[in-house]
Amino acid sequence: MKIQEVLIALALALATTAGLNYFFSRHSGQEQGVAARSGQRFTAPKSTEIEVHKPLNLEVDFIDAKMAKVPVVTTFETEHARYEFSSAGAALQRVEFRRNWGGKQGFLATIFPPSAGDREQAAFLVALDGETPYLFDLIDHQENDQMHLLTYKAAIKNGLLIKKFSVFKNEYRIDLALSLELNAGGQERQARIFLPSPLVPELIGQDAITLLVNDERNSIKILQKTKEVASSYWSLPTFFGAQDRYFVHAMVNDPKQFTQRGYFKVSDIDTWYAILEGPSTAVSNSWNLTFYVGPKEDQAMNAVDPRLIQTLNYGYFSFISKPLSQLMLRTLETIYDHVHNYGWAIIILTIIIKLILLPFTWSGDKSMKKRLEFQKKLDYVQTKYKHDKEALGMARAELVRKHGMPGMAGCLPLLLQLPIFWALSIILANSIQLYKAPFLWIPDLTAQDPYYILPVLMVIAIILHSQGVSDTKQRLSSVMMAFFVGAVVASFSAGLGIFMVVSTFLGVIQAQIMKAFGHD
Repeated sequence: MKIQEVLIALALALATTAGLNYFFSRHSGQEQGVAARSGQRFTAPKSTEIEVHKPLNLEVDFIDAKMAKVPVVTTFETEHARYEFSSAGAALQRVEFRRNWGGKQGFLATIFPPSAGDREQAAFLVALDGETPYLFDLIDHQENDQMHLLTYKAAIKNGLLIKKFSVFKNEYRIDLALSLELNAGGQERQARIFLPSPLVPELIGQDAITLLVNDERNSIKILQKTKEVASSYWSLPTFFGAQDRYFVHAMVNDPKQFTQRGYFKVSDIDTWYAILEGPSTAVSNSWNLTFYVGPKEDQAMNAVDPRLIQTLNYGYFSFISKPLSQLMLRTLETIYDHVHNYGWAIIILTIIIKLILLPFTWSGDKSMKKRLEFQKKLDYVQTKYKHDKEALGMARAELVRKHGMPGMAGCLPLLLQLPIFWALSIILANSIQLYKAPFLWIPDLTAQDPYYILPVLMVIAIILHSQGVSDTKQRLSSVMMAFFVGAVVASFSAGLGIFMVVSTFLGVIQAQIMKAFGHD
């Protein structure tokens, strides 16, 4: 029966994909080498060796033990986000991204003000190898058509530490110009930049932070948080940061090679910090670095650095799933622009897909029915002539002559639906556009159905689809399969569950129409 074959194939495809993802995502460390190349990984020693192989510097020694003055907080909004900078650490202490949930505007934060006891939590904190200033002076704040410009300055033992931020209005891009203005004959200084991983409180415990670094071919590697990674560093990285399911915080451009080493530090709140360690210098120097701090939306990421697209997980068949997923997402967004609800947009998209595939499923259903009829007649003649091989051969030949040899056209709809299902499963579970998007009783289309209504509807739809089957055993098998698929749907995102339920009910309607047109 067609519905059984489709559901069994989907279950096998999901199991196979999960196994491949588990096997290939296991990280194997790079071997330690001598020459330092961009993206090359090393295990950090515990004692000082040559400069590039020295131990990791994770601590910060602040000069300002107590707050001598109230920090100056600067808040402004761009087209996409709201930023809050503070002269305490000359850092970005809060960023909130503008989102649209069910037609209502809101903000979703990924960076929060540091606690009083842990000043190192601030984003873009710059630490020195010795005493580090925490209290800066806001020298200037300007605004033009493209960006906001903030300049901070603090005195250090033998000079000045200056930080200039350029926050772009139409991109999720922040540039940091870092300057060390040192007096002649003074001691060498070495700066480090701290960038926290995204922190979405609602996802703590549900979504894992993964770490990002370019490899020696300048492709992006996604690393799991392990003790091995925490004790390693990467030489001269050109891309370094962290991500969760929906956001990326990463350095994406370092034209003057400030970052000699990149490594990670974990805090008590399960936030990981990407640390960019600069060179030791005894003379004045300045560097410019570009960071992406924003959501995982392909167009937004591509505008800042095309390598960011690699953080989107399209699976190991991305040459098929990537263009198809992007097409599905663009179509879904276009429909949303008209109906203003992603739940209804998913339903409309499902109907469109069903209509596009209708000629194939219609002919496939007819081909499948012919194949079943041919198989019944073949079983009959095999039973009738089981003791007469010559008569059996003649009966088979006559059967093929009269009815033709059934082809594999009935499998074509399945082959077309599998990549579509896979592409939709990617975008409906991982797209930030659907995060916290409500629909009827569902508060978040990327989460599971909280009331298990979709799994129940899926069971009902499959049972209804099986009513046209005359064979009692096949009908009983379909009922058992219905409960199995219902349990599977309960673990899916609600958005994907809506697609499966609507698609199955449309299949029931199609079967009734075919029956009315005499295609039993």
